[in-house]
Amino acid sequence: MRILADGEHVDVDLVVVTTLDPTTWTPEAVVARFKPFLDCHYKDHWSKNDRSMKIWFDDTPVTLDLVVTAAPSQVVQEAIAKAAAAEWRMEARGDVNGGPVALREAIEGLRKMAGDAQWKKERLLIPDRTLKIWVPTHPLEQIRRTEEKNALTNGHYVNIVKAGKWWRKRNAVPEYPKGYPLEHLIGHVCPNDINSVAEGLTRSFEAIRDDYRYAVASGQVPSLPDHGVPENNVLRRVTPQDFVAFWRLVEQAAGQAREALNAETVAESVDRWGTLLGPEFPPAPKDGGFTARIGKTAIVTTGRYGSGRHG
Repeated sequence: MRILADGEHVDVDLVVVTTLDPTTWTPEAVVARFKPFLDCHYKDHWSKNDRSMKIWFDDTPVTLDLVVTAAPSQVVQEAIAKAAAAEWRMEARGDVNGGPVALREAIEGLRKMAGDAQWKKERLLIPDRTLKIWVPTHPLEQIRRTEEKNALTNGHYVNIVKAGKWWRKRNAVPEYPKGYPLEHLIGHVCPNDINSVAEGLTRSFEAIRDDYRYAVASGQVPSLPDHGVPENNVLRRVTPQDFVAFWRLVEQAAGQAREALNAETVAESVDRWGTLLGPEFPPAPKDGGFTARIGKTAIVTTGRYGSGRHG
């Protein structure tokens, strides 16, 4: 569970694994398949994204991205089919509580699927409305790599990503890269031997500035292979013009972050971080010490799905 700070917004990805046949179901047809459900339960509160359907609420800062996927693996499809068949038998018997045999079959089928390490290695397919095709994705491998990187960086990586995305939110032009591609980029350059979020963010900015200077000079966009699907470039949306503009923002941020990290006093460091990350980081108290946090306490988690993902 995560308690949101005042004014904080969270995007949550809800991945739905189906047995839809990508050879007969177009990306637009997938949206049409889910439209009755969305209109019934979230009327006027959903819209189509490139690879998902966004759901929002009037009374909560949480936004859901409904990500429909197809399971090409026979292992996953069989587990889904068995669970669905057991559920159908329960409904056919008219037992709202679930007949003991059918219920046990459903539970055992799902438990077997969850306990089978093989399905976790399988890719899924996701419909891309812009490309008008299904493309491979591997959300479980992305989660695993996030948790692995967080452990390698002494638990700082997740908060470095959050800080990077907060900085990006304050510098929203150009539009790309943002969201997961930005997270992936930070994960790619962030060193493991760091002792704080401040050091990790500073060195990540500096690595992007230094590692991609030649790409910017030559008008190219670097290619970053996706976790679990190396043929996918996570920066495929980014144009050379956008990457140049983004790199220039990073170049400026790297200098500001280094000055904040190397500041001789706490007050000076806090002031410089506030300049970089915004007024949400108030000035240090005149008598020294730390500024009391404004708003609710946020509990840090390492999962990208479930408790919330900043996008």
